[in-house]
Amino acid sequence: MKKFLKIMMALSIFVMLTACSKKSENNNKNKDTENTTTVEAAELQDVSIDKFDFQTLDIIDGEMIKSEEFYAEKPLTFINIWGTFCSPCIEEMPELEKLNQKYKDKMNFLGVVSDTNATMSTNVEEAIQILDKSGVTYTNIMPNPTMEDTMNKISVIPTTLIVKSDGTVLGGFVGAMSYEQWDNAVSKVLEENK
Repeated sequence: MKKFLKIMMALSIFVMLTACSKKSENNNKNKDTENTTTVEAAELQDVSIDKFDFQTLDIIDGEMIKSEEFYAEKPLTFINIWGTFCSPCIEEMPELEKLNQKYKDKMNFLGVVSDTNATMSTNVEEAIQILDKSGVTYTNIMPNPTMEDTMNKISVIPTTLIVKSDGTVLGGFVGAMSYEQWDNAVSKVLEENK
């Protein structure tokens, strides 16, 4: 069973790497059309995750973060799942920080660094450097074995989930977006979930 899980994780990482690099290639080709994308292109989509629960470490200070406590702070939480190898993920981080600054009174913001692990030091220093350089102030966590089933359902990064205060996933967005696209999408989600 463990061997099967390792193979599945390796395949998931391969898919994530491929999808991320394809997004990066398309990003350069579609710069002109990116600015014309409408809110409709950023509609909340169904995802294969019903709940997103965790009990793991903050990547910056090593503090234990529990989903039920984190989610209880606000009615909704914006969870961005990213990787240190993913250029589109890194490029959108300053945009996500601007979003956090605008909406932090209305919703929580959380990053999940998909290619780190709370039981090892894999990519932790690199992730911390990326967060620092990007100016990100919202909490970022490292996956641990209790999150393995949930993380295996995510095949493309960046993936962003919108989660209710009870941990139920409302839906998500796949791929990086501009600040304007995120702003429109988040304001719509907040309006629909008052």
